[in-house]
Amino acid sequence: MRNEIKRWVDNQHLAMWCGPGTTQARELIAGPSLTTRTRLLSFNRTQSRVVTGLLTGHNTLRRHLYLMGLINSPRCRKCETEEETSVHSLCKCEALASPRHTYLSSFFLDLEDIKNLRQGSPTLVSDYGE
Repeated sequence: MRNEIKRWVDNQHLAMWCGPGTTQARELIAGPSLTTRTRLLSFNRTQSRVVTGLLTGHNTLRRHLYLMGLINSPRCRKCETEEETSVHSLCKCEALASPRHTYLSSFFLDLEDIKNLRQGSPTLVSDYGE
């Protein structure tokens, strides 16, 4: 019976993952993963909030604040060239290239690089946290 319930929950989770509304999260997370879940659950509250915000886009980056109507422009506060999103900050922003290289060993990353990181690593939390 437990296995049946677990299988049903896993199927429901996968269906929700593939559905609408998870576009940004799907950009940065490879998919449901027991390893990632265990890692995220090991964080303290602050670390968990920062990593979850970065991966889902529900954070204090300008695009999200703009969509909520709290600021007038979604442009990156560092470079002003693109919307300030998690993908822009973690992968593309030229103004963040040096800290990105220091903490993530590359000046510029692509989405697959982020997906392949040990998601929620302390370097992600410390560099891009508040």
